[in-house]
Amino acid sequence: MADCSKIEDHELVKRCLTGDRSVFEEVVRRYQNNIYGLCLRKVADLGQAQDIAQETFVVGYENLARLKDPARLKAWLMGIASNLIRDYYKRRKIAGLPEGHDLEVVGMDPLESIEQRERHELLYKAIATLSERYKAVLIKRYLEECEYPEIAEELGLSVGAVEVCMHRARKALAGALKELMPDV
Repeated sequence: MADCSKIEDHELVKRCLTGDRSVFEEVVRRYQNNIYGLCLRKVADLGQAQDIAQETFVVGYENLARLKDPARLKAWLMGIASNLIRDYYKRRKIAGLPEGHDLEVVGMDPLESIEQRERHELLYKAIATLSERYKAVLIKRYLEECEYPEIAEELGLSVGAVEVCMHRARKALAGALKELMPDV
């Protein structure tokens, strides 16, 4: 595949719809962190977040012809992910499972050490205890690799408010981790 990283979203969609399906790989590369971040923020189960993020791209690929405004590709994919997350919770409710955060960490690379898996599990458990705003800023900064101005724009905050929120979120995360690992 040629380098598609500089191609605008509407052009990627157009090329994909005219038969060059390989450009959808660029769509996945471009938006996988955003989609996964949203899924993890709302589901908080590593395995389920990965599954929903992957399903988002499958559904997006299969329904690309339905996208009315190709320039809004990211928003459209985020909407698909939101709908899949809502469906996930509906299925859990029908099955009689609680709507709270899923804390089981599954789907880790089997080559990772047991200690690393345990650290990941503790980290995600600690993140799950934070407020939605704190989770949002941490995930946007460290998982989606957004800069403060971008986080501010996406969350409707000032850059200063994001800085304060980030400071408080880190402090809250440290406290949550300390509660989960008092002997460390």
